[in-house]
Amino acid sequence: MLKLKYKNQNKDDMLFVAAVVIPITLLFLFIRFIPIGRSFVNSFYQKNLVLRTQVFNGLDNYTKLLRDKFFIRSLSNTLFVTFFATLLSVSAGLLLASIVNSKQNRLIRFGQAILFLPVVISMVPATLIWKYIFDYNFGLLNYLATLAGMPKGNWLNNPALTKWAVVIISTWKEIGYNMMIFLVGLKAIPHELYESASIDGAGKWHKFWAITFPQLKPVTLFVLVVEIIKFIKVFTPAVVLTTGSQSSGEVFYTMVYYIYQTGFLLRQIGLASAASVILLVLVMLLTRIQMIITKER
Repeated sequence: MLKLKYKNQNKDDMLFVAAVVIPITLLFLFIRFIPIGRSFVNSFYQKNLVLRTQVFNGLDNYTKLLRDKFFIRSLSNTLFVTFFATLLSVSAGLLLASIVNSKQNRLIRFGQAILFLPVVISMVPATLIWKYIFDYNFGLLNYLATLAGMPKGNWLNNPALTKWAVVIISTWKEIGYNMMIFLVGLKAIPHELYESASIDGAGKWHKFWAITFPQLKPVTLFVLVVEIIKFIKVFTPAVVLTTGSQSSGEVFYTMVYYIYQTGFLLRQIGLASAASVILLVLVMLLTRIQMIITKER
């Protein structure tokens, strides 16, 4: 009797899970995969939204992109921001998580809350704050540089410096998130492993490379993949920093901005779709490479 009741309860649970999961899965497929499929198809056409015409042109859109200097610049800028922002935010997040995990007091908890604050701040106002910090004439950064006897940096109009400005903002925004994820992973590592290593005479660095780093491999992979996907879609800080009265108006091109400009401003849907497909392939490729590297280590 008890066994039959357990089976009925298990069956009811499965039906409830199916009733909740299946609609959400179908909605996800509808929202995500259908647009991806349409973008892939549109990339082989020359489409005009105004005239509502389309002409099949094969791989012409892809060849045009490879000859477009603005697309090449946007690809280069995106890869630059993705690489350095991911490297800095993940490294700093792990370092801060290790500090928080090793010491627990009111000051550390307060610092933890402050570091997580940028995560909940919207990107537009956050970028506007940083824009005033980077301002050539009145910015805090150049003021400190002047006090130190260093030359001012034209962060908003010099493309070489603008790259780093976008990296700084993107890194600042994500450090707190990465710190919390790594902190959860650190707390899940059995303390007995460190005790055994201490008995064997292992130092802090040896414990990190022999215990902490291998145990954090799944967490590290998750953080890296999430951050790569976030940074490769960088849009808001690049546009907000380089538009308005404080800048020259020359927008810092990224892949997402190029897609937006080509598709919605220039109305070249086929070309924008081809750029979207390239961005998708790039994300998948970088994610796969990262999974392979993490698996081998």
